[in-house]
Amino acid sequence: MILSKFQLTDRVAIVTGAGKGIGKGIALGLAEAGAHVVVVARTVEHIEATATEVRALSRKALALPADVRNAEQVQNVVQKTIAEFGRIDILVNNVGGGMPASFMEISENRWDAVLRVNLKSCFICTQAVLKTMMAQKSGAIINIASGAGLVGTPRQTAYGAAKAAVINLTGSLASELAPLNIRVNCIASGPIATGGLEEAMPETAKAELISHLAIKRFGTPQDIAAAAIFLASDASEWVTGKTFEIDGGYRCPHMQV
Repeated sequence: MILSKFQLTDRVAIVTGAGKGIGKGIALGLAEAGAHVVVVARTVEHIEATATEVRALSRKALALPADVRNAEQVQNVVQKTIAEFGRIDILVNNVGGGMPASFMEISENRWDAVLRVNLKSCFICTQAVLKTMMAQKSGAIINIASGAGLVGTPRQTAYGAAKAAVINLTGSLASELAPLNIRVNCIASGPIATGGLEEAMPETAKAELISHLAIKRFGTPQDIAAAAIFLASDASEWVTGKTFEIDGGYRCPHMQV
């Protein structure tokens, strides 16, 4: 009985940044749990590949290219989703990224760019789906943040500030939307083994980072997807406004040095 609460059979999910990495992992995880998935990112070939894998799981998929910093493009995604499926049950605001630099090296343009991709995209996408969710009187919104939004990190001031704002936005929206049966939660991810991390980080830096984890490995997109399935499903129907740290125990007290 309890396991049935984790099922997402025939629910409709929009996942941003779903062409690769964490977003792709979440899209496939939701599909495995039974959801139909709208796969959103800027690179057509990436989202088409993800959509193909979703369909291989016997779920429906739409691959819709869009820049989620652009409200008109996001509204087009919502309209096409409604036209195809008639509803929106789940939104995963996964798009994000940073440009590491010391604080005094950050230009105003770079600061604005980091906040646009990490924070403004959440605002635009959430506002775009809410009319539908409010009419349904149901919905689950999952924001993907980062441990950098919880603990200050050198050379990540813009990214950390943006992710901290996403965490705060999660709580504020959860309080506002709870009477409409719309839940809003957040995943603060630790280091995940994606192509970007593997390419950008020297082996010595990887070893140093792993030494600070209670569980001695990087996370995988599937680790984040498992948490997203919980937060999207009825298994978490009494959970809203919370930020879940999925980080291999990075902030365990005994691991702090």
